Amino acid sequence: MKHLDAVLLGIVCLVWTTLAIMYATIPMIMMPTGFRVWGLGAVLFLVLTLLALLSRQRGPTDRR
Repeated sequence: MKHLDAVLLGIVCLVWTTLAIMYATIPMIMMPTGFRVWGLGAVLFLVLTLLALLSRQRGPTDRR
């Protein structure tokens, strides 16, 4: 698979996003500020996923 690293980062981003939504909406978890941490992590992994995809599209650079 050509974009395996981007796919794996995307899956991690989805997990972190799901946990952030759960922490924000389910009061039984009792972590009112936890969604901020998980949300920030989701944004971080989203940026890493996009960077991995962009680096694959550009291909190797010629450094002469």
